[in-house]
Amino acid sequence: MNIIFIILFFGIVGLFFKDSGILNKKGYDEILEKHQQIRNNIVTIKENIPILRAKLIEEPEYYEGWVMLAKSYIITDDLLSSIDSYEMAMSINTDDNSVLIEYIDILRKIDPKSNKTKIIKSFDKLISSNPSDIGIYNMKLNYSVEINDSNLTKNILQDIINDKSIINKDAYIQALNKLNLSANKSSFEITLSDKIFNDLRSSSYIYFILRDKIIGPPFAVKRIQNINLEKKITLTSQDKMIRELEPPENIILEIKGSQNTVVDDNMVELHKSKILDFHSSVYYEID
Repeated sequence: MNIIFIILFFGIVGLFFKDSGILNKKGYDEILEKHQQIRNNIVTIKENIPILRAKLIEEPEYYEGWVMLAKSYIITDDLLSSIDSYEMAMSINTDDNSVLIEYIDILRKIDPKSNKTKIIKSFDKLISSNPSDIGIYNMKLNYSVEINDSNLTKNILQDIINDKSIINKDAYIQALNKLNLSANKSSFEITLSDKIFNDLRSSSYIYFILRDKIIGPPFAVKRIQNINLEKKITLTSQDKMIRELEPPENIILEIKGSQNTVVDDNMVELHKSKILDFHSSVYYEID
């Protein structure tokens, strides 16, 4: 019986590799080998980090060494140590834009909002050394959209428009005009009673969600930590999921609580409104 089972098992495995359309056995083994090489390289890098650090203690002005250490920390997923190493490198050499771009990228991966000051300062340094490079402006615009900062986006667009070294500006002028129009549009103000205010503060984070009553997905979301909750909450164009999307005519307000900073399946529904008309401004009071 065991012999029959073993024969069937290997037969099924063979059919899987042959017919699944995933890979043949040889290709599968090659991928496994590459993954093993990557794992071996990571082990080697981890072993070399203390050696490199010891060398940098002896030669603290060794610029390439600090960059190498920063990259090593990225590979080993120690991003905070990578930031420290990049900052040491940049204190020695302030003219390496490729390192500055890598530094910005790691800051964004760690936390794009809490690292905003460092990120903006770094982008400004890049722009000052390459004033006609629209690519850097676009990177900065991408960042402003990532953190949902409409004021920053407006400032960047205005800087592009004002920069005489940049020629083709029509798309940026149009984008700024649309953003200004959107900013002047509707807001949604919520007033909380004492009871609902205290109830909401039992959650670590409170999400105020506006949904199209017909389509369903949220078009605006505002997350507030319980210690920052106030009795008047205003959702503006900055809280829209897609800035260019026009608000629907009829909406539903949902309030959900969570112990986490991200949206997940464990969020608790704390309030759901009836269908509301959404005009130039809406005031909604929760008893």
